[in-house]
Amino acid sequence: MPLRDFVIDIEPLRTSRDFRAIFIARVVSLFGLGMATVALSAQVYGLTRSSFDVAVASTIMSVTVLLGSLWGGVMADRTDRRRLIVCARGAAALAFAGLAVNAMLPEPTLWGIYLCVAWDGLATGVSVTALMAVAPTLVRPDQLPAAGALISLTGEIGSISAPFLGGVLLALWGPGPVFAFTAVTTAVTTLLIARIRPLPPGKDHGDENGQEDEDGTDGAADNGSLLVAFRYALRHRVVGGLLLLGGVMALFNVPVVLFPEMVDRQFHGSEVMLGLLYTAPAVGAVAVSATSGWLTRAARPGRLLLGAALVGGLATAGFGLSGHVWVAFVLLAVCGAAGTVYEILEYALVQHNTPDRLRGRIVSVITTQGTTGGVVGDVEVAALARWFSPGGAAVVNGAVCAVAALAVAVTVPGLRKAALPREERDDEGPGPAPADLTPAVPPAPAA
Repeated sequence: MPLRDFVIDIEPLRTSRDFRAIFIARVVSLFGLGMATVALSAQVYGLTRSSFDVAVASTIMSVTVLLGSLWGGVMADRTDRRRLIVCARGAAALAFAGLAVNAMLPEPTLWGIYLCVAWDGLATGVSVTALMAVAPTLVRPDQLPAAGALISLTGEIGSISAPFLGGVLLALWGPGPVFAFTAVTTAVTTLLIARIRPLPPGKDHGDENGQEDEDGTDGAADNGSLLVAFRYALRHRVVGGLLLLGGVMALFNVPVVLFPEMVDRQFHGSEVMLGLLYTAPAVGAVAVSATSGWLTRAARPGRLLLGAALVGGLATAGFGLSGHVWVAFVLLAVCGAAGTVYEILEYALVQHNTPDRLRGRIVSVITTQGTTGGVVGDVEVAALARWFSPGGAAVVNGAVCAVAALAVAVTVPGLRKAALPREERDDEGPGPAPADLTPAVPPAPAA
């Protein structure tokens, strides 16, 4: 296999000016948000000396992101998506500016922080959902896995470097300048997105004539509600299977919340060891994203996705059984790598198999699933750790994910057989036509 097949495919960046603008905006935004997250936790704890208040701020953010995602998904299917994203990112910039002003007051207020966090959560939920719905209209259908890999890579790199940079800036200048920097980066992303072309919600075959789409839903009867998106997802052979498996994986994912207790009781280590475990999944994820060229050419993406879920579950179970920190590190890196393979292919399969008129709402359903699953999953694995042990809880979570992958593979043949558009490219031939000049919207899936 040629070396180029292992290097991340950057063709969407070369062929689509609008996707390139959104990609740059995402990179800038992630660095600002990562820094702000560190500053927010440090400031709240510095004001209250209470981890409970830090948890309250985190909960407010999670709940408001959830609400913003649901509302943003509905609006993304009703109005111009570019305008929606620009308004949401502008609102987020105001929230960070408010945090900066509050932090620079002689006596910063806790209620002011909570208010700005809630405002930012709503704006972030709207913009993230709309951005996910926009991406497939900016690239060709065969470029969806490559676009997903590029998006995943920026997220993982941001999760590794942005918090560290935020900690450095926090130590040098305090929270106020960090929030001000984030407000500026958010404003920059707003300007970048404002330069792309208008992105009105699309109409799929059957919408104008009152005919049913190939999946059995009536485009003309779509009243814009979340219920229509749920019904479509449950009936669709690929999207329904992805939602089913994704729900299990969100609930029984890598038990990050148990890391401190496992370092103390199972590995008998220090804070350095704890940081090592937190870094491990991101290392595996970055390794896969950076060498994801082969993923974009996978002949059987459905089977590969199910295999990644199985491997991730087995690696999580192995992590729970491990007795040495370096074995645990390697297994967590495998979890991160498998999770990234899953996420890239899930992104491509969902986007390709969802009509454009439903894409915003389907994305909001998946975002909501991940957010709520993560919160409930933390409670679930913490309860298991009380009944068994931290390692035993990790084993149970991993086993459930592995069994779920096998069960879905057997009971949902549509997902197992799922495919993506592929383009035969000649190494010596000319490149494809720019996607921003002739944007392609994936067709409605076959039943």
